[in-house]
Amino acid sequence: MTTPEPATPEPAAATQPANREPATQAPAPWREVFAGARGRLTIGLLLLEVLVAIQMLVVATVMPAVRDELGDIQLYGWTFSASGLGQFAAIPIAGHAMDRFGARRLLAVTLVVYSGGLLLAALAPSMLVLVFARLIQGIGGGAIYAVSLGTVAKTYPEEIRPRVLALLAAMWLLPGLIGPPLGAALASTVGWRWAFVAPIPVLVVAAVLTFPTLPDAIADRETRISLLPPLVLAAGAGMFLAGLTDLSPWSIPLIVIGLAVALPALLRIVPKGTLVARRGFPAASAAAFLLSVSFVSAEAFLTLMLTSVNDRTLAEAGVVITLVTIAWTIGSWWQSRVAVSRDLGGLVALGSALVVVGTLAAAGGLLHWPLALPYVGWTVAGLGMGVAFPTIQLSAMNAAAPGEEASELSSVLLMDTLGVAVGAGLGGASVALAEASGAQLRVGIAGAFAVGLVAAILVLAIARRLPVGRSEAAGSIAPAA
Repeated sequence: MTTPEPATPEPAAATQPANREPATQAPAPWREVFAGARGRLTIGLLLLEVLVAIQMLVVATVMPAVRDELGDIQLYGWTFSASGLGQFAAIPIAGHAMDRFGARRLLAVTLVVYSGGLLLAALAPSMLVLVFARLIQGIGGGAIYAVSLGTVAKTYPEEIRPRVLALLAAMWLLPGLIGPPLGAALASTVGWRWAFVAPIPVLVVAAVLTFPTLPDAIADRETRISLLPPLVLAAGAGMFLAGLTDLSPWSIPLIVIGLAVALPALLRIVPKGTLVARRGFPAASAAAFLLSVSFVSAEAFLTLMLTSVNDRTLAEAGVVITLVTIAWTIGSWWQSRVAVSRDLGGLVALGSALVVVGTLAAAGGLLHWPLALPYVGWTVAGLGMGVAFPTIQLSAMNAAAPGEEASELSSVLLMDTLGVAVGAGLGGASVALAEASGAQLRVGIAGAFAVGLVAAILVLAIARRLPVGRSEAAGSIAPAA
């Protein structure tokens, strides 16, 4: 599964920092989450979460059918990268816009943008147009994510928020069960284009439930945050990945310019020392980026491998997306129960080790080893992601200063989103280079898996540098507990 559009923070019972007094207030009853107008708002937010999740998983399933009709295998990875870059650019802008203009206005614009992306994708005459449509979808999906979390923060009482976040996180399980079979069924009957049209009625229902109960108060029209660095970074990363996709004497300057544009912007966004994974917040940001790269660079091409190399049907290939979603949920559930008493660095090391093992096993499909191996292997990788992914966010939350959790966590969330785009882009570049050189498709997909494997190994290497408390976030060199 593609890494969830940046995922809803894990609501685990395990978000209590080790260096603070545990909360004594009992969780709010579930009935309060669904009472009256608040209940309609909750259902609307859950529908939006389900919609984005199903759309992601359906697209991951039907992309081999899209490739068969539209061709341009060089742009295959870009259908995932464009969405990730759109999300990366949209999240900080949408958060700022919500503070200034209110949730209701922002969501109205967001749903129009997202729906426009869906319609354009359904009508796309070429892979290039589909890539542009996916960019628009990513912008809309990133804004939906910002609106959802912003609404939870601004509208729900503090004692109810954990319940709502738990529900938002749980909404990824159902899409994992029905998304891939739905995508395969649409592609094999009415056609893959309907996979982009089908969510629109759900958007309408979510809007009807959500709009009347959204807060429309404007907190501070004078709020100012720096929006330019994320936009510049997204543009630079896009140029860099575009140059890699079609390597030639003409694309080399594009690669160089992309790096020259992206790196200074990146350094303005992330904590100092992120590029070398210095202990504390820098290591958390680096780990979030690398973990997303490790998963997406392989997962974006897994169904393509199963259909084009192993001759499986879309329905059979979609099973692996379902399995990895279930495994991710199980891993997150286990992590939420043990994170209070376990070394967080150790949990990230365990999760990344499972991703390494799972990636190696899944790559066995390229060698025509037993077909069960990719399914079992990627399920193991999903289990590892369920353990490591929320733990990285938790380590940053635990180290944040009181009252500054959201701002200090933002670099970790943005690096996670950037990792989605870069992972898919590097995997896509590998496939494109193999196509351009006349090599077999399996060679390009092997390169994508190699990118994921190297990134997962790097996460394993820096796992013990993650912060465990505010002292480490501030740069303490004390060993992790």
